[in-house]
Amino acid sequence: MRAKKLIILYAVVLFLVVFAVTFNCVCAIARFDVKFEVSSMTGEAQRVQARLEEEYGGKSYLFFGQEDVEAIVLEEGGGYLTVESFSKTFPNVIHAEVREKLEVLSVKLGDKYYAIDEENTILAINGTAVNNVSGNNPALYGISLDPDNPVQVGDKLTVAADDEAAFAAVRSAYDTMDEMLGGARSNVVAMRYSDDLADLEYGGTDLFIEMSEGVCVWIIDPLEDIESKMTRAMEAYLGLGDAQRTYGYITVASADGEADYRAEEPPFSVAEQ
Repeated sequence: MRAKKLIILYAVVLFLVVFAVTFNCVCAIARFDVKFEVSSMTGEAQRVQARLEEEYGGKSYLFFGQEDVEAIVLEEGGGYLTVESFSKTFPNVIHAEVREKLEVLSVKLGDKYYAIDEENTILAINGTAVNNVSGNNPALYGISLDPDNPVQVGDKLTVAADDEAAFAAVRSAYDTMDEMLGGARSNVVAMRYSDDLADLEYGGTDLFIEMSEGVCVWIIDPLEDIESKMTRAMEAYLGLGDAQRTYGYITVASADGEADYRAEEPPFSVAEQ
């Protein structure tokens, strides 16, 4: 009787071992289906794909998770690549989508330029407004950093409490330009939020913008109806001839008013004060 029980126990153990080995073989990772949305980081994308296959190909499907993909993406992308989605198809296929983060603005704070993406994540901290691919990002002046929340690459840009509304308005203005111009980075040189003209008849604060051709834009009181004002300004900008875009300035004072173009030296400076 004892011998019979041992035979049954051995059979059960053998079955479990065979089952585990078979299951592990069936559930070994056979393919990484990774979709990359990149513009300048094709080399990094290729390295991510190669490392996934080399380091995890044939490994357990069950114990592979999104954090494994994120670790390799972070190492190869240096913060410029992010995992947008992750899923598995039983028994052996891993799916992921990886997107390249693009710099949209460089915010000047102190002596540093904080390059941010569309979600205000800091991608780089530089001594100039240089873009990581080529040329420069539009530089933003006049916004203060929150002194109680030091930030570094990978963090969300945290501005001073008094400038939160201003920064939101500037980002809204930039997004409007980006949409209307089919990409604002090549059209905008610099932006400055300011109260320089607060003692004049124009209101409390202003947003000054320098376009790449030379013409400037002056949005009066940008905290009110910024999208409408920016839309009117860009309609006027797009309506200018090539020569007119090289000088003068466009003013928008109210959401329902007309944009005013003047072929004269602007009464403001967009450069950092």
